[in-house]
Amino acid sequence: MKLPLLLRISVLSGLLLGGCGYKTLPVAPSAMIPRSVTNLSHELTGNGAVLRWTFPDRTVSGEKLAEIDSFQLYRAEVPADAYCETCPVPFGAPVSVAGGSLPNKGSRQGSYEESPLRPGYIYFFKLRSRSSWLSESEDSNLISFRWEKPSAAPKHNAAVSPAAPADRTPPQVPSNVTAARTASAVKIFWDAGADNDLAGHKVYRRVDEGKPELIGEVKAPYNLFEDKNPPPKGAKAFYSVSSFDQSSPPNESQKSAEANLR
Repeated sequence: MKLPLLLRISVLSGLLLGGCGYKTLPVAPSAMIPRSVTNLSHELTGNGAVLRWTFPDRTVSGEKLAEIDSFQLYRAEVPADAYCETCPVPFGAPVSVAGGSLPNKGSRQGSYEESPLRPGYIYFFKLRSRSSWLSESEDSNLISFRWEKPSAAPKHNAAVSPAAPADRTPPQVPSNVTAARTASAVKIFWDAGADNDLAGHKVYRRVDEGKPELIGEVKAPYNLFEDKNPPPKGAKAFYSVSSFDQSSPPNESQKSAEANLR
């Protein structure tokens, strides 16, 4: 007995598609993917920079990791006179950095030395963790700095000391910003980061659909600001806080998540 035409087409399609295999690479389960590195930092030396970070010891789903297979370190350099803050960072192919087993107690630190560096360039770094070739984390925090030219050679063949490179990495963004109205003002509280070179914080206010405006600064270690000229009751006010460091000029972090005041 002949099958109807539509049924024959359906059967043939199933046979053809059933053995075609994967259409894309398989996706690693969240139980295998490491958490992102959140404390990537750098220390400038006379010839370059040393990057440091803490090995993640958990997966994104909270499972304990026994080891990190490797790290993928992404690097970019941009001439300082051509730097564009709104342009995407031109990262190249990553460098593989060896991982290793994780201790039962405490944490393990990773490091990588980048040298030599080119004077007059801004450098950017981020990395990803791998627990296998397939299980790769999201990006770490991004760090950047500018490498300056060494000092001009003095006469009499004296030793040359390189000029200290400029630090372009901002402090951590403040967290847990809270705004509370009092009888005559609004008090804003927040939690500061643990940066060694933290100089203070800037407080911004946005009213209704307007843009955030700077309304004051607070020096570290204080984390309280009083808005003595708040918007009238009924207006929608939003407060955010940024951090700035001791560099000259200072590096300022992104603004925190807004705390709203109705």
